[in-house]
Amino acid sequence: MRARIETEAFGDSSNQAIFMVSGWAMPKEVMRSFALRLSQRFYVVMANLPGISLDEQWISRSRIGPNYDIDALSEQLIDAAPNEAWWIGWSLGGMVSAYVAARRSSCVLGLITLSSSPSFIKREGWDNGMSVEDFDAFSAMVEQSPEEGLKRFVMLQAKGALNERALVKQLQAFLPVKTLSRPALIGGLRLLKALDVRREWSLLDLPNLHILGGKDTLVSSQSLAQLVDTNPLQHCVVLSNCAHQSFLEEEEECVRHIENFIDANNP
Repeated sequence: MRARIETEAFGDSSNQAIFMVSGWAMPKEVMRSFALRLSQRFYVVMANLPGISLDEQWISRSRIGPNYDIDALSEQLIDAAPNEAWWIGWSLGGMVSAYVAARRSSCVLGLITLSSSPSFIKREGWDNGMSVEDFDAFSAMVEQSPEEGLKRFVMLQAKGALNERALVKQLQAFLPVKTLSRPALIGGLRLLKALDVRREWSLLDLPNLHILGGKDTLVSSQSLAQLVDTNPLQHCVVLSNCAHQSFLEEEEECVRHIENFIDANNP
């Protein structure tokens, strides 16, 4: 059977496991330095979302179309994850990981999200997301010109960072230009628009940590304030000088929070 999810592993497999899920349109390589740093203590497996890859051979070998049905995607990720792992998800990867952690908690030791929220777009009772109009305009740009859409996305991710120009350059180096999959980009956007995991987020019955950037223009650092008090297992950290990539902007600070959280919540 052909692999649906591309993964890469670092560290000693006898150590406690971390399963790391990347975000929309961005390959796992953007998190590699972060994963390598965590692999000094943990066994880290990184995963791409379906159809996102920098590996031309992997893309050519995988003849299965990208599936962004949330339940099918959840099962694909569970199959790719180590048993008894802490799940770390960035952006859309964090939303999907929260869905898995809430609905299949036996597969997850604990949840950590980076620059993620229960709903990316504004909806009834949730004012902290992007407007539907802005989201639809961006989606139309991606459908018309995926390359231009990705460039715009990089600019949005880096906006607010202390060294915005350097971060844009760093992120552009990871764009899957040669392996770009329009169906994967469009499928991911449709999921991002539809996904609302507020109920799952509030009902998580395992330790969950959410790291947000105070300068993030895509995910408001206020986005979890209304949910934190509803779940005693939930903790929120705001890195005041970070935009949407705290694991790149403040790698050591992110690692410190994650290691301390896992150490405090291990059985």
